[in-house]
Amino acid sequence: MDGSSTKDGSGAGLIIETPQGERCEHALKFMFKAYNNEVECEVLIAGIELCYTAGTDLVKAYLNSQLVVSQLSWDYEVKDNIMAAYVC
Repeated sequence: MDGSSTKDGSGAGLIIETPQGERCEHALKFMFKAYNNEVECEVLIAGIELCYTAGTDLVKAYLNSQLVVSQLSWDYEVKDNIMAAYVC
C-alpha cells in the first residue's frame, strides 16, 4: 500500500495478493483533502474493506510509512487530532 497527497488531491495504490499468489492492483483517488499519513490510513482501511468483501478472514498489511505503522501499533504517540481518529 502506498498513498500520496499533492495540491491537486490525494490517492493511493493498493495491491492485494492471495495466498495462492493471485494479485489484484487498485488505484484509489480520494475526493477529500488529506495529508500523506491520513492517506496511508485511508488506503489501509480500503484494503481491509476490499479483503473483507472478498470473503477473507485474515489480512496482512504492509505500509511504507514507518511513522504510520508505529502510530497504529501505539509505539508512537499521535499528536494530531485527525490522525488520532484513525488510531482510536
